[in-house]
Amino acid sequence: MRSRWILRSVLAILAIPHLGRAQESINVDAATLDQHVAHRVAPVYPPIAKAARIQGTIVFQVRVGVSGNIESTTVVSGPAMLQQAAIDCVKHWTFQPFERDGKPVSASGQISIDFSLGKDGPTASEEKIADRYFPLADQCRKLLSSRADYPAAATACKQAADTANEFAPGVRFIERRSAFVYAATAYADAGNLKDALPWADKAVATVKLGHDDDSGSNAAYSTKGNIEGMLGDLASADQDLATAEDFERKGIVSMEKDSPGIAGNYRRVLARDLRFHAQVLQHLNRPDEAKKKLDEAAKYD
Repeated sequence: MRSRWILRSVLAILAIPHLGRAQESINVDAATLDQHVAHRVAPVYPPIAKAARIQGTIVFQVRVGVSGNIESTTVVSGPAMLQQAAIDCVKHWTFQPFERDGKPVSASGQISIDFSLGKDGPTASEEKIADRYFPLADQCRKLLSSRADYPAAATACKQAADTANEFAPGVRFIERRSAFVYAATAYADAGNLKDALPWADKAVATVKLGHDDDSGSNAAYSTKGNIEGMLGDLASADQDLATAEDFERKGIVSMEKDSPGIAGNYRRVLARDLRFHAQVLQHLNRPDEAKKKLDEAAKYD
């Protein structure tokens, strides 16, 4: 079903593993690595960083062994005051083993740990919601990545999104946006576009609050634009896809400066958005604009 292929392109990073030179190891992108997480531990916010109101994302380059345990970690970027807490957190993560041609292999890629204080820092109530949310979010992502049972994935992702919706409006912006994007994608994969759209609307409403990064904002608008396009609301799809592309262009500029190793993933996401946008523009009888989108997409291949 073409809609399933299209919707998967709007997630922040395309989940396709790439073969490494060594026979026993592969390189994978961030989405694939995230989808293989078997056990995730939430970070403990350092009191000194909390007092200083330090927030941000720690990006790691990690190597996962054939057993699913992390063998090595290297900090790529992120606030220094948060790095040790992120290291202490990620060393407890485990992964579903990777395979190539039916044989277990090690895998290398990047993962991110987010530290967000919201308005006033996490309350006991917020932490209880988070304790329920993360296992549900893991189950949602695993079912989506398996592509085996779309109705089950939609149910799991709705549970995660409903739980994320319990967070207070001024906190957990990234968790809420992510949950809403996954719920929209899961419903669309199950062929239920009408129920997918409200979750995409929630994702866009969350990023409009201004606390997300460019890639996350792209995911929200791109998901909404793809669903609108498949529902036949071409004018809305045109507008939201254009917004998504602007965010991803900004993300590419930022990544080329701070983390050039993953800038290529951002370019691939933008290229897929541009190609779907070109289809929308063709249906709107705007062939010249469609060609410009395709020409831009070709630059990122």
